[in-house]
Parts: sequence; C-alpha cells; structure tokens
Amino acid sequence: MNRTQEENNLCRSDAIAYLLLEKLHLFPLSAGLWSLAIVVIFDLLTALASNTLTGSRGLLQDPIPWIAAILINPVVVGYYLWSFQAISSVIKNLDESNVVIEIDRLRIERISSILYYQKSRNFLAIISAISISIYVFITQPKLVKSWTSTGLLPNLTITIVTLIVVYMGTMLILNLINNIQILHRTLKNKKLNVNPLHPDRCGGLRPLSDYSLKTAYLITLLGFWVSIISYQTITQGSKQDYWYIYFIVILYIFLSLACFFGPLLTAHRGMKKAKEDVLHEIAHQFQIDYSQIHSSLTEDAETLKKRTEKVRELRNLYTMTDEFPVWPFDVQTFRRYLLSVSTPLLSLLVGVLQKYLEIVMKK
Repeated sequence: MNRTQEENNLCRSDAIAYLLLEKLHLFPLSAGLWSLAIVVIFDLLTALASNTLTGSRGLLQDPIPWIAAILINPVVVGYYLWSFQAISSVIKNLDESNVVIEIDRLRIERISSILYYQKSRNFLAIISAISISIYVFITQPKLVKSWTSTGLLPNLTITIVTLIVVYMGTMLILNLINNIQILHRTLKNKKLNVNPLHPDRCGGLRPLSDYSLKTAYLITLLGFWVSIISYQTITQGSKQDYWYIYFIVILYIFLSLACFFGPLLTAHRGMKKAKEDVLHEIAHQFQIDYSQIHSSLTEDAETLKKRTEKVRELRNLYTMTDEFPVWPFDVQTFRRYLLSVSTPLLSLLVGVLQKYLEIVMKK
C-alpha cells in the first residue's frame, strides 16, 4: 500500500474529510482558503440581510468575526485535513532515514486504520460540536458590544460556523492523539542509530521534531482564539466569576505539552537508551584497561604510559558521549515552542487586568 492509498484510507474514517480530500480533491491549503472565502461571504450576506453591516455593533465594527473568518477557521480546516495525511509522511521519512531501522510499514498501516476507524471518535466530535454550539447560541446575545448579539440571524450564523469548526477541531485533536499513539508504536523498542553530529541538530530525527512543532503551533493558535473569546466575555459580559479561565489555562498548557512532547517521548527513550549503551561500552572498556594498568605497574615506563594514555582518551570519549542529545529537537526549536505557548496567555492577562481596573475605578 503506497502513501496516497494510506492517506485516503485514513480520511475515509470521517465523512467530511473524505468529501474534501477524495471527492473535491482539495489540499489543506486550498481547503483553508475556500473556508475563508465562504465564511466571509456568509457573514457579509448575513449582515446585509439583517441590516447589521454597520453601526456601533455592526459586523464591520466587530473584529472577532473577522479574526475567526480570516485566521482561525482556515487554519483549523487546513490542519484538520493535514492531520489525516501527516502521520504517513512522518513514518515514511523515518523509514527512509538511517536512524530508525526496520519499520514494519504494513503493521503500522493496520494500527493506523484501527485507531482512526473507532466509532467513538465521530460520536465525540458530534457531541462536542453540538454542546459548544448551543453554549455559543445562548451566551452570544449577552455580549454588549458583539455583532452576534444584534439579532437572531447573526447569532445563528456564528452558531452554524461554530458547529462545523468545532467538529473539525475535535476530530483534529483526536487525530493528533492517534498520531502520537502510532508514533509510539512505531518507535517502541526500536534501536535507534542516532547521529549526534547530524546537521539537523536532532540526531537525524528532524521530521519528528518538525511534526511536533507544527502541532504545537496549532494548539497555540487555538489557545489564541480561546483567549480572545475569553477576553471578550470578561470585558463585555456581566458576570465577574471567571473560575473557568483557570481551567482553560490549565487545559491549554496540558494540550500544548502533550502535542509537542508526546510524539518526541518514545524517540527520547530510544535516544537515551542508545546513548547509555555506548556509555556502558566505554565504561566497560575503561574498567578493563584501568585494571591492566594496575597489573602492569612493574613494567617499563613506556608500556605504562601507553596504557595510561588510552585510559585518559577513554575518559575524554565518555565525557564527549555524555553530551550527546537525548531529545530530537534543538535549542532553537524549543525556544520557538516556548514563545508560541506563552503568547496566547497575554490576551487573557490583559482582559483580567482590564476588568480588575474597571472594578477598582468604580469603587
């Protein structure tokens, strides 16, 4: 089974992905652009039909729907389709590398199909989409400066878009979880031929590092969107009990850590084991040569010098080997991850401080 067939088999586990990828022959980028155009036109038509295009709460004055239509929705749609294709690309690159040896592609394809075709995935995505859409439909009219609170039609439009995007987003998260499971089963108990001086600075496992960083960027964007909605609720809502924000922050941090470190964890174990095996070999040889020095103290100085020099080189080799990487990412990649994780939390912090200052000023 080739790569394209595997991707198609995985996308057939979801009706919308099957329609977009196989029937309409869309790519993640083109699907994202199409979603941008469709949602923008849909919002504009809704605003014209409800006479809410301009005004103090008109569509043109509310940035939230535009951020959703231009940035959030296309990225979710694109990543949603990408998640069905990404795992086969990563496995293929790992199989062709000189680091991971003897990957059973047929076995991994069978495992992928079993994970992706679980009926509970679709059920969970549908329940999540319906629940959040109902919550949006109920809470949006309470926002005093939002376009969605101007009438039933704008609220209904946002609710429909939310239904579709949340379904895709939930399925996307489930795909990422399944991909982590697939990677773990691929690399579990595998002997890794790690090249510590590889130009990719990841021991030759750059495809795995790139995949993890892409998923972390996705969670960052979703966190950015959630923080904007929370900011809107904090600054425009009437309630002052924001306990759920702590839950959102904790969930966001957990998802971010899971998406970045999850795919890397098994590779970390393999890299650590490969490093420890080499260190044990060096230590064993060091012990043998050191014992020989003790037994040759009565020999001539030249022989003792050569054996002592070898022991010294073994010690230097041990120190150098101990500095080899055990995670398949470099410092620059980790810095990008930390920066992306912390950015969405700023809008939440600004919203809480703004609301707090309003309360203090009123007193």
